[in-house]
Amino acid sequence: MTDTKKPEFAFIGKYFISADIELKTGLHIGGTEEGFDIGGIDNPVIKDKVTGVPYIPGSSLKGKMRSLLEWAYNKVDIKQNEKSGDWEGRLCSDTKHPIGIVFGVAAKEPEGDFPGPTRLTVRDALPDEAQVTKWETAMGDRIYTDAKTENFIDRLTSAATPRSMERVPAGSVFKVQFVFDLYQKEDRERLKLLFEGMRLLEDSYLGGSGTRGSGQVAFKITKIEAKDKSAYTGEGVAVLNVSHNGQTTADAVFKNFGTIFPSF
Repeated sequence: MTDTKKPEFAFIGKYFISADIELKTGLHIGGTEEGFDIGGIDNPVIKDKVTGVPYIPGSSLKGKMRSLLEWAYNKVDIKQNEKSGDWEGRLCSDTKHPIGIVFGVAAKEPEGDFPGPTRLTVRDALPDEAQVTKWETAMGDRIYTDAKTENFIDRLTSAATPRSMERVPAGSVFKVQFVFDLYQKEDRERLKLLFEGMRLLEDSYLGGSGTRGSGQVAFKITKIEAKDKSAYTGEGVAVLNVSHNGQTTADAVFKNFGTIFPSF
């Protein structure tokens, strides 16, 4: 029997988690345009169309963390198609599970509990002015990436086919902000998923060619803020100061979660 109890949601406040993303190895997140210049790189990274500066899309970060969490929590449903016989995978559509609540579910998911608004927003990660200057000092004016050349080896004939791939160089740092909305008292505990996702991503990779060395990243938590709803409605105390007590790694923040994040 379907539970007819009306779900309860009321906007409580927001957490803002700012972090640096340091590239431990070169990063390749492909752009939408392909380069066709003779001698040019045919596998470019995504860049801002106005400035030409590379960035990390929030969708790439959010999607990768979600995927890793779905595997970690055994929420990848693999079934065989009755008609074709092919094996098909379905990712988390569980409206009751924190992954579905925090990261959101598709509009056309199967019927179930109404999860309410998506809790987690991931901003695009951008380089600051100091990072842009560092790139130009090291590589030249308006040059922000390098090229990695790989050889595709035919394992039968040993013939080598070279290919080039554009990457943001190791050591680069991007600034990212995660915004977490609270609509239920349980949401504070659900925020832990963000730091679990960070930990999983640090031991995996971001972007393309991860199994060939690209995309190793590390997070450094730089600032945590909280605003209750009065910050927007003008009633009561608007901003809550949050101290992460010098804990800057995702692992440390996760382990000290209860002492770092205040209750609203």
